[in-house]
Formats: sequence, structure tokens, C-alpha cells
Amino acid sequence: MKVLLSAGMIQGGRSGVGRYVIALSEAMVREQAAVDLFVAGLDADRALFPWIGDERWVSIPASMSGGAANLWWHQTGINRITKKLAIDLVHIPSYRRMIWNCAVPQVATIHDCAPFILRDKYDFLRGFFGRVMVPMLARRVRRVIAVSETTGRDVVRWMKVPASKVTVIPNGIDHRMFFPPAAADIADFRQRMNLPQPFFLYVARLEHPAKNHLRLIRAFEQVVKAGAFDGQLVLPGAPWHGSEVVTRAVADSPCRERIRLEGFVDNADLPLWYAAAEALVFPSLMEGFGLPLLEAQACGTRIACADATSLPEVAGPAGLLFDGLDELSIAAAMTRLATMDAAERQRRENEGKAWAARFTWSAHAAAAVRIYQETRGTATGS
Repeated sequence: MKVLLSAGMIQGGRSGVGRYVIALSEAMVREQAAVDLFVAGLDADRALFPWIGDERWVSIPASMSGGAANLWWHQTGINRITKKLAIDLVHIPSYRRMIWNCAVPQVATIHDCAPFILRDKYDFLRGFFGRVMVPMLARRVRRVIAVSETTGRDVVRWMKVPASKVTVIPNGIDHRMFFPPAAADIADFRQRMNLPQPFFLYVARLEHPAKNHLRLIRAFEQVVKAGAFDGQLVLPGAPWHGSEVVTRAVADSPCRERIRLEGFVDNADLPLWYAAAEALVFPSLMEGFGLPLLEAQACGTRIACADATSLPEVAGPAGLLFDGLDELSIAAAMTRLATMDAAERQRRENEGKAWAARFTWSAHAAAAVRIYQETRGTATGS
């Protein structure tokens, strides 16, 4: 079965969708012999897919890299490619690129329904597209893969997609990358990054208000003021919409000397960031999944997260939950993490590693192929 997977919106692999597409494509090529995978992407991202041969790489023109242009290319260019390459099925891994009238059966992965839940995140045009156009596109897709139970319910509720067309397939993580590093490697990393003190970690792009950095910063200030933690708060993440608000909050904080903005960090260093941290604190207000929760636990790191959207189901039994809209609740979770006795620390670390081990890209790819096989040969269109 010839499948075309779109990688035209992966932002250099720095976004959650980008990491999804890269991981899924590798698992497909290496493990799923029933699929002959083609990938359509920008040549600037070509090096991220070394397992895709040149004959199976479809170049999207560089002039089509912008948001609106890229959307237009998907609507007008995909069908030409499917005809030229005799593609059997198209997989679109982002709701923003779903195709109105795909010439072959179309499967889409929907990661979240953020335009309905975080209305303040989007300007008028993006909000209109997300809340009006996307549901119409989603209802024309043959099958929808939702990455969490929460997202699956939201797709049915907000986009009015029939539940029979929605299948929940949880994301995976790369267990070749995310596992507890050796103590010596962690020590070397701390020295290299000048991290002599313990630190709380929040891995997320600097985006306001969706990622909720401001409440986390204020909660950290309360924990420091109470004398419950003598370390730092480290915030890795590339600047995004509203990042200047976060940067200003750090500059104005009475704890500014103890808060580090790291910018985008290399994926190769992520396991060491997780493993070196006291804990991952994840206050995001809207996540379709929340990969860092599993990645951190796979590295043996305790986690706390907001009791919102998909985060509780992804965090699993070892995760501490707090009210992401309440700074006192966030501060209480951080205090508990900082003062937890050794027995409970060990128990949560062990439970977290066992929980994270259940999530693999191999399982996701295999389940996606079953969806492809069920979908192939059905009528196109609505």
C-alpha cells in the first residue's frame, strides 16, 4: 500500500507535530512492511528523514513554506502527487492541513481542539479557520486518529465528527533516547550547563497564555519565599506567540537570578535535562497529549502537571496533579516535590518508568497501519 505522509508543517522538527511525523515515519519504514511510505516535505527538513529514500521524498516548494501558502499547497498539490505516484492513501498529521476533496482516502491525526478551548490564543482569522473551517474538513476525512482519549472526545464534541470515524491511538516516545542516563553523564551535563543547584524544569515553547508560564513563575516565587526550595527554575523552549510576556515576567521577578530561559534545546540533550532535574512541572492549560510527561518519567524523573485536558491521562499514576489556574496549588505541588521523602521519591520514579514504558511509536505505527488497511478502498470525499 502506497501511503503519502505530509511533513509540510513540522517547523524543523521543533513542534510536537514535527516530532510526531518524524517518529511515525521512522517506525513505519523500519517496522511496517505493508506500507510503502512517501513523505512530502520542505527540502529544508529533508535531513530529518534519513530513512526515507530520495525516490520517496516529495519536495514541497520553498515558496510554500508560509502558513497560508502551505495550506494552499496541500489543497491544490496533494492530488497531483497522488495521481503521479499512484498513491493509495494520504495521511495528514495536522488538522490545519486536512484536504477538502482528496482524490484518495484520507486519514488525519488530530492532536487537540485548541481553537475551541483556548479562544484567546488565536486572532480572528485563525480562530475562524480553526472553529469553522476545520470541523468541515474533519467531517470529510475518512478516519481520524486522536492521540488521547481527551482529544477523541473533543473531536466528536467540537468538530461533530461521528465517533465511529475516530480512533484513539496514544503517542509513543523514543525509548532509545529517553531512559535514565548514567550518573556520570548527568554529573558531566550539570557541569557543562553550569547547574550546580537542584532545579525544576518546564519543557515547553515560550507561548503565552496557553503554556501558563506566568502562573508557574509566580508559584516558584512563593516556594522560594517560603524557603521550601533552594534551587532554580529552568524554562527551555523556543520563543513563540506571546513569548515577550514570559521574558518580561522573568526580568521583573524577584527571583530572576534563579530563573533560566534556555531557548530551544537540542533533542539530544533532552534526556539529560530531564534526568538532572528535581522534577518536571508542567502547568500547560491545553495539551492534546503532553509528550514531556512521558519522556521525563522514562528518564526516571518525577512529574507534576495541571489537572486539565489530556494531562492526567498521560501523566498516569505517578504524576502529581494541581490546578493550573491556581498559583497556590502549583506552589503546593512544587513544595511537595521538593520535600518528598526518599521512599516516596523512589516509588514515584519507579511507577513513572513503568508507565512510560507502555507508550511506543512501534505500537502507534502498527495501529495506524490497521486504520490505513480498513480505510483503503473506501469512497473519497464526504
